[in-house]
Amino acid sequence: MVSTKASPVRNGGPVHIQYPLRDRATYASPRVMFMMRSMIHKSIILLVLLTACTAFGNTIIVSGIDSAMGLQSIYMNENGAATPIYWSGAIDINVDSYIRQVFCVQLFTDIYLNTAYDTVMDYSDTANLKRVGWLLQNEFPTLAQYTGVALQQNGAAFQLAIWDIIEDGGDGFAPGAGKLTKSTDVNNPTDPVVLAAAIQYETLSAGQSSNYGIVYHNYLNGTPMQNLMGGPIADGGPSASPEPATVILIFGGLAMIAVGSLRRRPR
Repeated sequence: MVSTKASPVRNGGPVHIQYPLRDRATYASPRVMFMMRSMIHKSIILLVLLTACTAFGNTIIVSGIDSAMGLQSIYMNENGAATPIYWSGAIDINVDSYIRQVFCVQLFTDIYLNTAYDTVMDYSDTANLKRVGWLLQNEFPTLAQYTGVALQQNGAAFQLAIWDIIEDGGDGFAPGAGKLTKSTDVNNPTDPVVLAAAIQYETLSAGQSSNYGIVYHNYLNGTPMQNLMGGPIADGGPSASPEPATVILIFGGLAMIAVGSLRRRPR
């Protein structure tokens, strides 16, 4: 913008001259720029604190197995040896007094009933976890689909598929195919119905990906324990920190508010 201003001279009266001046609405002094940077820095700190508080400081207790959605003593080969799996299926957890249903993620890492763990909730961050997320979103066995023994078998198969996807990339259960395969013990074969359903879950999820669901990273006195995974939080209780895209959106909004406040500040 061009502004006019009367400029006094040494001899004679004032002479009106014209020269360009910055518009007062857009002029930013060093002090104002410092204030703006300070506001943005404070916004970043506030955002970090808000997102961190939702992810840390929660406690879970594995309160029990969900007997309606799984089976005990399913025989499978673990690293080539026929082994009875104590429980294959959904388990119930208590997260700061909120009851949720989840599945185990790792096959060879323990977690114990009625034990309190520190937990950090997060979203799927690997291709295999995102494949499991797709299964949770699209193929989760429910009472609307199955009842009685059929629900138990499909709950067990769902867990077997998750383990094989995580441990072996979902390469099936043929003998020698990986760490987890069907039992080769003739006296204790893998339940054929459960095995067929597990193979079907893997077939359906091949090449699929979804951020659906929450991963619980659990610790006992600082030692990593079994991770768990379940559906999105719908009970109003503790949840994971926002996804990166959400963080960027929130920060962009805070930055716009800061800039808007700066432009309205009287000079």
